[in-house]
Amino acid sequence: MISVNREAMKTVRAILADADALGVAAARLPNGATVIDMGLEAKAGWRAAGLYTLASLGGLGTVGYEPFDLDGRMLTAVRVMIDHPIEACVASQIAGWRLQAPGTEHAAILAGPGRALNRENPDHYLDWVDYRDDHHEAVVAIQTSEPVGEQMAGRIASACQVDPGDLYVLVAPNRSLVSAVQVAARIVEQTLHRLAEEGMDLRSLRYAYGFGVVPPLVDDDLVAMGRINDSLLYGGVANVTVEGDDDECARIVGRVISAASAAYGRPFIEIYEDAGRDFYEIPIELHSPAEVHLTNLASGRTFSAGSINAEVLAASFFG
Repeated sequence: MISVNREAMKTVRAILADADALGVAAARLPNGATVIDMGLEAKAGWRAAGLYTLASLGGLGTVGYEPFDLDGRMLTAVRVMIDHPIEACVASQIAGWRLQAPGTEHAAILAGPGRALNRENPDHYLDWVDYRDDHHEAVVAIQTSEPVGEQMAGRIASACQVDPGDLYVLVAPNRSLVSAVQVAARIVEQTLHRLAEEGMDLRSLRYAYGFGVVPPLVDDDLVAMGRINDSLLYGGVANVTVEGDDDECARIVGRVISAASAAYGRPFIEIYEDAGRDFYEIPIELHSPAEVHLTNLASGRTFSAGSINAEVLAASFFG
């Protein structure tokens, strides 16, 4: 059986072995857990961002960069190619594990292969698939502006049933280059959870790839959060191959694009503010890619919907 944590550890070890050149900083907490700063204080760059993304995919993909022309401004897009979309995206990359800090309203949202080891409170996304991992090491990724301390690391290790010394936590804030890349690289993951929410059996998935534009950086977590969400909603394209039914593909494809939401058409930060800065007040259908292509292996037909929205991207990135 594929172990997403075992595969991710190959990438984590590569990060640790090349930390200085990658611009990352690793620290061992008193309980033995390793926290790898990939943007809080560290100056992690493009290579680090690609490795963070690969680790969050459970090591089951390839990550690369390519040009993205936005009305004459040449930006960068990140492309992910995924052979095992259930394990890489649904059981690993989705940021679905809410870890509430005791006595506070704050909840850290964890992504990465450690989710598939969580035995205490597995998130609902894992209900869509049969996969669970069994490995003695755990890797999680947290998009946060706060340092991860011993107490949180201990709770994660306990839930994953691993020794704290075998826990590795990757952290990067919204404003970092690493976060800008890894969020844009969630384009396939975002598509898959929308397919499931619209009723597709994810066991029909075979292959997937996609790309998302990497937004310009800004040293402001709130503005950066808006831009990185816009990269998915208005500048991300996913291609998914399934063994399915043409009628189902035709029914679903137009429902899993961001344009299907009544909230579509404005920069995400405006939508977020109107929702009282509460993600749970934002319509779920908005959390979709800009453009989707579904190919059915049974018939060879491809069903497409949506398009990149250069106008909203330009307003978000340069307006």
